[in-house]
Amino acid sequence: MSNKDILADIMPHESLDGLAAFLQLQPQDAVRNGLLKLFDEHAEYKDADQWAAAVRICEALAIVGWSSRERVDAISHFNGDCWDTRFVNEKGAYRFRAGKWRKRKGGWVLFNPQYHFSPDRPDKPAVNWHHFANVEFPIVDRSDLPSQRNYRKQLPIIMGLYCGSSKTSNTATALKAELTAHLRDAMRPDTYGAALEFFYFTLHCPALSESYPARLKIGAYNTKQKAFYCDLYFDDAFGALAVRQQREYFARNLLVAIDELETKLKKRGINYDIPGFRSDVVDAIEHRYAQNRT
Repeated sequence: MSNKDILADIMPHESLDGLAAFLQLQPQDAVRNGLLKLFDEHAEYKDADQWAAAVRICEALAIVGWSSRERVDAISHFNGDCWDTRFVNEKGAYRFRAGKWRKRKGGWVLFNPQYHFSPDRPDKPAVNWHHFANVEFPIVDRSDLPSQRNYRKQLPIIMGLYCGSSKTSNTATALKAELTAHLRDAMRPDTYGAALEFFYFTLHCPALSESYPARLKIGAYNTKQKAFYCDLYFDDAFGALAVRQQREYFARNLLVAIDELETKLKKRGINYDIPGFRSDVVDAIEHRYAQNRT
């Protein structure tokens, strides 16, 4: 069976059960090798149809296995501004191409993609979006940008960062990286429930042209997106605080945001294990504090 035939055979399966039943009838080594070659052909997708094929290929590989290669899942998501697509590994690190999409009258079009390093392509370095800024990608008329259905749940807390060049920005960047690493070790995203996929805790640092009072802004919980939004603002004085005070401000507001989410979910009667979620975050915070209380 050629790679083209494998792709033609897996694309029509609308259910994961049907896809799994088809794959189980195939010689496993041959179909796995064929799927891996197909993935390599679609890892740098150029249009929405190629992305849809990459999603189905990843669904199939999640069933038959990735052999010695690093598994990635193909995820699409509306980030509040536009749709984005990416391949992520077990720890949530991006691999291969990640892209943003515009929906035009004629269909979906990719813009400003990036290429992320993968250990399975050690000779190919990461490439930022500036390299593709003037590339015009094909418009494809599709109803949606699919997302892998049998994906592994990722760390729900996502800390975006808006910053300039300052001591406060550098400090917030370091705190973000430090806490994210410990959250990955402490949190159990498969155990909390299905109501939340994305807990956006966006950090805002003073820039050259603007500054903010230190505060926490609680946003909305979006049922359709399974997402909660909040923003933490740092003032100019934050970078001069003692490390202990910096960490306490960061951690205290994250826990307040979690408590606010719990209130919103309870009001809507939505079941989600916020106590377990919060307990794991506290564990990550205390582990982080244990490293350095200066």
